[in-house]
Amino acid sequence: MAKIELIHPESEHRPASTETIEVRVWDLGGTHHQPFYIGSGLNFQADRNVWLEIIYAVEGAQVFYTRNFLHHSWDFNLKEQLERLEKLSETGEGSLGFGDMLPETSLVFKVEKKSYSVSEGAEPVYYQVVTLEISADTGAVFGFSAPGNRFVKIILDLESVEEGVRFMREFVEELNAAFKGKHPDPACFPPGSCEWPLVWQLNRKAYDQLTESYQEDYFSAPLLAKAFADWMARLPAGGQVLDTGCGHGDPVIARLLENGFQVTGADFSSQMLSRAYHQFPQVTFVQQATTQLEYEAAFDGACSFSSLLYLDPIDFYNGVYRLYHAIKPGGLLFLYGFDNGPDWRGEPFNLVLGKWMWGWHYGMDEAARRLEEHGYFKVLKKKRVWWDKEKELKIAQDIEAEEKKKAEHERAAAENPGQTLPYLPELHERPSYAYVIVARRRK
Repeated sequence: MAKIELIHPESEHRPASTETIEVRVWDLGGTHHQPFYIGSGLNFQADRNVWLEIIYAVEGAQVFYTRNFLHHSWDFNLKEQLERLEKLSETGEGSLGFGDMLPETSLVFKVEKKSYSVSEGAEPVYYQVVTLEISADTGAVFGFSAPGNRFVKIILDLESVEEGVRFMREFVEELNAAFKGKHPDPACFPPGSCEWPLVWQLNRKAYDQLTESYQEDYFSAPLLAKAFADWMARLPAGGQVLDTGCGHGDPVIARLLENGFQVTGADFSSQMLSRAYHQFPQVTFVQQATTQLEYEAAFDGACSFSSLLYLDPIDFYNGVYRLYHAIKPGGLLFLYGFDNGPDWRGEPFNLVLGKWMWGWHYGMDEAARRLEEHGYFKVLKKKRVWWDKEKELKIAQDIEAEEKKKAEHERAAAENPGQTLPYLPELHERPSYAYVIVARRRK
């Protein structure tokens, strides 16, 4: 991973100390066909926005941590970027940076040649200034402002060009992996190093406030009820089951108990758990987010309703990793999720159920691919369990009509070259849908 370590040597008055800056590239913001919304509006295609972690630490303890989006508007070419770095290293002058568009999050490595004269008429003395500047736009992400109105900036003076070149080489290789659909394996990082207190503090506060009114009627959807029953039928009778993101436990824990399972519930909301304790005294509950689970091969199966598939990509991958450890080899995972915007991505900080939360959403195929990527799970089944059939039919008809209009426009343009305005298609946004994924924990 792209990391720089600054070692301050021991002096007469203080011992040696260490600072580190690490930037981790995690995932793209979505696909090329999805517009991306952040800050004050639209930010081009979702696949031009990249999820980043930025971590600044001293003596191994975090001073600053944030997640943000780096925008890269042109096609990424690893060979070209590495050649630019090589040239910068050879000449000892120039810059290489990323973050060319909105929002104003950026990362720039710069080498400058400067000089000074000891005395009038003396030959100038040349030296290099080597800097790494990391800028994270907080206004666009949290304040819905125009890009550049508010940001946090870290500027490092580096000891050598080689140090900066090494960091940038690691960074561009991570970018290249993300653009090719490859993502970091959480097993590569120290435990807890990806935790962001903002996420669970913000979301915990929201669900604490929603405790009395929050209620889901999952099993009124026949396809979901059947899928969950089929999953339970594949588990050992009386087996150990984890419900992660369990909330107050109704109706999922109630259904598990009815079917004779030994149940453990995990949630980060103390108020939700208090309500769950009162309703299900025979169940073991722990106050942990999915990313904080510490079990090892303890459960025959685990389920997650409206929780894991609403985590941002960084927490999603870490949650999958923790569930892999929690479930016994061959155990079954049941996930229920809701893609509330198949044709757009963005705005992880937003209103959910009338409360400010941090989250994300995934399409069914998108989530299934990510479950399998690092070899932790094998997807056995994926299925939509609810969708607006009338609206989907209407959208399909609109898209078909749009294709006809486009074809007619192209014919007219061919017959009258240079006299026809460019065709501007209408955006036909597909409606939300709910889905389930069943996956087996690999052995």
